[in-house]
Amino acid sequence: MNIKVLDWRKRRNWLASVRHYAGHVLTTELRQHLSQERPKCWSDDFSWLPDSGYILPEFVSSLTRYYTHFKGFHGCRPLTLSSYYERGLLGQNSDLLCNVFRELFSDVPKEHVEKIIQQFGDRGNRERGAMWLVGCDQYLVYECGHYLIQGSEYLMALAAHLGSSPSGEDYRFRLRGQGVPTVLEIDLPIGLVPAEQHVEVAKMILSEWGQLAARRPLPFGNEPPCYVVRQDIPPECVRGHYHPERIIDPHQGNRPYVNRLQTCDVCG
Repeated sequence: MNIKVLDWRKRRNWLASVRHYAGHVLTTELRQHLSQERPKCWSDDFSWLPDSGYILPEFVSSLTRYYTHFKGFHGCRPLTLSSYYERGLLGQNSDLLCNVFRELFSDVPKEHVEKIIQQFGDRGNRERGAMWLVGCDQYLVYECGHYLIQGSEYLMALAAHLGSSPSGEDYRFRLRGQGVPTVLEIDLPIGLVPAEQHVEVAKMILSEWGQLAARRPLPFGNEPPCYVVRQDIPPECVRGHYHPERIIDPHQGNRPYVNRLQTCDVCG
């Protein structure tokens, strides 16, 4: 099988590849039209693209035939890393997370803990089996650092609603006491990514291509794609990991968080 991975960090590469799989829809005539009209090539409004009802779905189809994988990154604070390499990434299990929550806050009155867990029951059901990844590791480190610093968003939400201790402890920060801040690198098979996210990635690429053709860059578009996967990700898709030394901390006024845990059970 010929593996082709769309790595959002390598903008020059994926823009150059467009002509290989979509030259039949993004034609020289279309490029000339955009160069003359110089429209604003938004990713959420395709009025700039003639015959978008044909071009967009054909582009999506061509994109997903050409690439076999999307590269994604997952931010976490696991106790061990070896399970990812042995079992892959398993979807969110709110029952297990609630048990972790009970253990972490065993010093808090039980009725308070159970009340919060009950309040989040519907959310736990909605998010069961899901996991979140983004297309750029630096975006995780500098824009979403709380996932590395404190781990599970579900646990963070539970702790935030639990509030603070009588001594003023912010219960969210208790999550910083276990595990190692980690960025996981994953090559996601296209088939695991929902079809609507294929479309969103295609729109982002088309927008970037259009801005080049029209010679009219837009002051937006720096955010990478986000992938919400609702299937377990096999261990062979885990391509590596690292532990950032400095992480921007949105829960502490965006100050740098210095990670002193630079090794884990896998990297030694």
